[in-house]
Amino acid sequence: MTEILGPSDIANLALPDGIDAGVILKWMLKEGVTFEQFLSATAQALGSFNSDMVNLWGWSFSITDQLYTEYEQGGAVTELPEITDYTVVDEVHGDTIGHMLPIRSYGGALGGTWMYFRDTRQAKIVASIRRIVLRARKRFEKKLLTRLCTDTETVIGSAGYDVPFVNGGRAQIDFIPPSYDGVDFASSHDHFVGVDSDTATRADMIEAMAAHLYEHGHLAPYRLTVSSLDVSAFSLLANWVKVVSSSVQMIDMGGATSGPQLFMKRDSWPFFWAGEYNSTKGLVEVYQTSRIPTGYANMVKTYGTNNNQNPLKVRVRDDVGFGMYVVPEASDRNRWPIKKLTALMEFGIGMGEDRTNGVNAQFSSAGTWTNPVIS
Repeated sequence: MTEILGPSDIANLALPDGIDAGVILKWMLKEGVTFEQFLSATAQALGSFNSDMVNLWGWSFSITDQLYTEYEQGGAVTELPEITDYTVVDEVHGDTIGHMLPIRSYGGALGGTWMYFRDTRQAKIVASIRRIVLRARKRFEKKLLTRLCTDTETVIGSAGYDVPFVNGGRAQIDFIPPSYDGVDFASSHDHFVGVDSDTATRADMIEAMAAHLYEHGHLAPYRLTVSSLDVSAFSLLANWVKVVSSSVQMIDMGGATSGPQLFMKRDSWPFFWAGEYNSTKGLVEVYQTSRIPTGYANMVKTYGTNNNQNPLKVRVRDDVGFGMYVVPEASDRNRWPIKKLTALMEFGIGMGEDRTNGVNAQFSSAGTWTNPVIS
């Protein structure tokens, strides 16, 4: 499995040929901070970032160093014929289709003149490290949610494509989902849907999205990601399950005219968790993020952290692995031997092998789908 970098990996990568570790470890900032302490703080911050991205978003992706992915091209399916011992059985050859996985390099740096490093304060170093981590998080989450929530198809090279979920044959790569449970699909099948807010409710939207996953064999529980601005509206739905601490006392409101409320007791829950919804196709876990604009929602089936059946693939370099790492630039002064530390992250986010494992909906008066702008 592709490596997820942690502090020890970053420290190892930080001292390449041509840099004397003994000299570096003697270097001290004005407040008495050695380079060893500086490197350790940077390593811990970047290592925590790497782990956080997997803990927070690993339910949606798996990590790979492959350039592309290949999978079954669907279409109508006939049943196996009855045969006898004299029958010559026809050979069957399945069709496949595929897409490319993108990758790019991103980075920030900690650096300055030798006088800056001589006189700087530890608080300035900590603030700079935190800023790089925040910038890296924004880059990664925007890339992930953009691929998860848009129907955009982009060219890689001259004939390769980075593709979305099944999108009704609107782009160059016409994917046909494999038949399932007696249903044959066509390239017009679409997992980017508009929901008319004048004639439908958010409950209707959830049910339609769950039905899209269910008809391809993805069984509940599902994970619905919505805008933080819309959580209050979802929480008013009749089948909404409110998550409360196990220390909260439940009281039977038998005389309430609005009917019973549903509660789930837990001692802790994930950072983005807003609650749950009981759909006709099973339980839907509702996550929230401010990066998705109001009216939009994405639903997938998660198969566990970093599982190959998850909807997305995060492509990384095979010699680096997943996460940020440090590349130092030496100075010509022994007392302050580091001129700059560059924090790099090299990755790309594309669709996984099952382009049916995800559906997006836009809840608006227009009743049509348009791509959101992820912030």
